[in-house]
Amino acid sequence: MTRRASVTMVELESQEATTMKVASAKHITATVALRVGAAATSLAAAVLVVTNRQQRWGIEVNFTMFDVWVAFVATNFFCTAYSLLTAVFVKKLIGKGWLHPVDQLVVNLQTAATAGAGAIGSVAMWGNDASGWYAVCRLYRRYCNVGAVALALSFAAFLCLGAACTLSRYPRTPARH
Repeated sequence: MTRRASVTMVELESQEATTMKVASAKHITATVALRVGAAATSLAAAVLVVTNRQQRWGIEVNFTMFDVWVAFVATNFFCTAYSLLTAVFVKKLIGKGWLHPVDQLVVNLQTAATAGAGAIGSVAMWGNDASGWYAVCRLYRRYCNVGAVALALSFAAFLCLGAACTLSRYPRTPARH
């Protein structure tokens, strides 16, 4: 005699067929502020890195010497554009189901760019004895200090984008006037 297991379908909270909440003015304002904050800090980080250069003993150091800084700049410019566009059109986008996954993608891109540049910056700052890499920030202190500020700004952009992503998790309908 065989026995069949009964399977019960459990409806998850996120799958409930309830009506969406209306987005309050505070919700929209917070979303716009976070996205504009992310755009401003991303733009500042990218501009700092692009304009950062230092020359010593005839050797000029700039961001194009390191592929990770080129990717950092490109990602921060992309995050600036994305954050500004979504801030401008937030009332139209607030109820869209695809906004949260795209926000997650952009947050992850921002995080990866910041982490990659931070890892290279760490080696430049302190060196790596095991591999024989010298701490070049001893020679190019101003360049490294500006890079550290850019990393801090990029991390602030990550925090703003992460908070905006959290707000986009539960889609809401725009308020009707």
